[in-house]
Amino acid sequence: MPLELHEETANLVGVVTVDEVEQLTGWLRTARRPKVSLRRCNHLHTGALQALLLFKPKISSAPNDAFLATQVLPLLTGSSGPANKQGSDPP
Repeated sequence: MPLELHEETANLVGVVTVDEVEQLTGWLRTARRPKVSLRRCNHLHTGALQALLLFKPKISSAPNDAFLATQVLPLLTGSSGPANKQGSDPP
């Protein structure tokens, strides 16, 4: 199951598709202080990404997936990523 939703925490697991976007958005809307773990997520549909960008939950665990960690996580945390990565080739 791609979404493991609890009262204030959510784990995004494996492939989060468009089918999970509505449920994730509803949870983000109702959680008082949402925390999201991306550790086990390896694909995030753009609709889910947009929901995370809109609601700005705390990201409690960075993704293990290299693309999500280097390209998506900085968008969600408001950081530009490591300074030495600018202009470098992808791993």
